[in-house]
Amino acid sequence: MHFEKRTRKSGTVNVAIESFTDPLTGKRRRATVVFESGTPRAKAQARRELDDKISSIIDDLNKTQDEKIQNYTFGELQEAWFKQWTTTVKPQTVQRELLVINRLSKLIADDILIKKITPLMVKQCLDDYRQKYHSTFSTMQHIKSTFNKIFDYAVLYNILPFSPSQVVKLRASVDEKIAKKERLNDKFLNAAEIKALISELKKRRNPSYLDLALFLLGTGCRIGEAAALTVDSIDFQKKTVTIDRSLQSHDLTVDNYYLDTTKTPAGERVEELPDFVIEALKRSIERNKMVDQLHSECPSDAFHFSKVIFRTEYGSPITSHSFRELLSRISSYLRKNCEAVYGFKWTKNVVPHSFRHIHVSILRSDSSISLKEVQERVGHVEEETTDGYTHRFSHSQAKSVKAVDAFADKIGITN
Repeated sequence: MHFEKRTRKSGTVNVAIESFTDPLTGKRRRATVVFESGTPRAKAQARRELDDKISSIIDDLNKTQDEKIQNYTFGELQEAWFKQWTTTVKPQTVQRELLVINRLSKLIADDILIKKITPLMVKQCLDDYRQKYHSTFSTMQHIKSTFNKIFDYAVLYNILPFSPSQVVKLRASVDEKIAKKERLNDKFLNAAEIKALISELKKRRNPSYLDLALFLLGTGCRIGEAAALTVDSIDFQKKTVTIDRSLQSHDLTVDNYYLDTTKTPAGERVEELPDFVIEALKRSIERNKMVDQLHSECPSDAFHFSKVIFRTEYGSPITSHSFRELLSRISSYLRKNCEAVYGFKWTKNVVPHSFRHIHVSILRSDSSISLKEVQERVGHVEEETTDGYTHRFSHSQAKSVKAVDAFADKIGITN
């Protein structure tokens, strides 16, 4: 606290000034008290009055905040969270989340007071929604995840003392667990299936799809990361590729494709490349030069000049959608003809992400490769994430049986 003399039309007055922190904004504010006499007694009185004034201001601000919290609705909370959250994520993520937010209004009405929402209410709302709309377990997980983010925001800003959704647990049925496992296994190909797929890709008119498949198999990259690669991304001398961006093409025309950051910060990485991938890259780059030269000499409105390595016949980047369509056609053919052509029945549903599953599984099947190296190579942070991509190439338990037999011999167990 300090004192000043100020001149007014009515004469000179004494002013006591003190700063305090606004409990709502966290910013510094000033409060003043005017008094006539400059005596020590008058100053002491002014000090007491100023302390009382500041206390009253803070009490009023806290009361206003308390009243606001007491009347805060779920709709207001959802709007405040969404406004802040959209600044931290990519546009396509926002579009997906909007679909979930539309579902939330069917679970909890916008005018419901936040203070009235309990864990039991959240659980009942989720159960009712799932039963009414026959939603899958993964859909319900997504909805609950959004609930968690909204209520965590409320806790962070002292609107709620705890999140009513965090304690709610979703339970998948046995059938749902089996179906999820089957979907995961359908993405993975064993050695024979990979050979058959590569053989079919070699028959395609555009060899860029084969080279893209080989690149994905040898690097474990996401399709968006591979689609964004240019010649500058490759260091042929060091045999490395720099992954630092991803192509965004969902629901966009070719002219509106754009480059974005990788899915996560950990996705930015440098990978060493095996020889077969180096050769695939060289083939693609040389082929692109010839095609560009051809269309420079004989222009076509249908052709799009692009700097990316993996392109369609029309010069545009090979996207997840276009590659998925081709893989789907190959899978359909193999389901009908695989047994006759390759000697086994085809049951898989191969997608661009299948190559990431295969790559991780190849690395994890080699005990000499550390988990940390695998994670650095594919841009994972959590071990649980990497485990989700890990499949066994062989289901033989011969090594386990041999180990148990050795133990039995050691302790004298005989037939």
